[in-house]
Amino acid sequence: MATQPANEYLRHTLSTIAYRFQKSVHNTSDTFGDFSAGKSVRTPIEIINHMYRVLCWTRTFIQEERFGKTVPEKLDLHGEIKRFNGELKALDDVLTRQELGIDYAKRLLQGPLSDILTHVGQLSMLCRLDDHPIEGEDFSSASIQTGVLSYFG
Repeated sequence: MATQPANEYLRHTLSTIAYRFQKSVHNTSDTFGDFSAGKSVRTPIEIINHMYRVLCWTRTFIQEERFGKTVPEKLDLHGEIKRFNGELKALDDVLTRQELGIDYAKRLLQGPLSDILTHVGQLSMLCRLDDHPIEGEDFSSASIQTGVLSYFG
């Protein structure tokens, strides 16, 4: 089934999030999930848990036109990563089935999806502070494909 241009754009945004997210958590230390930068900054586990919640609420809003209120339990780092990646897939699946208008898509981009990209940047910064800097790259030339949500093994 071919998707509308708005959905195609959102799905590519999800693939971009997946690529950047997985790059930011790939090859991190076993203790990275609890890394603290101090001053009440969220830990990587707390950030990923929040990102997962934002994706869940977004999917619920698209499917049911209501905001979800469930606060998920916190998992260990690998559990949070796996759950977040699974929710990216669930939202991508919704976008392959439910067509959205351009104004709706713009709201999703400027709200929850931009929020998640901001948090991916925070994770990348925390990696550097944890002595595991991410290798630089020209993301506009990265092999990101719409609908592909698994990168780096």
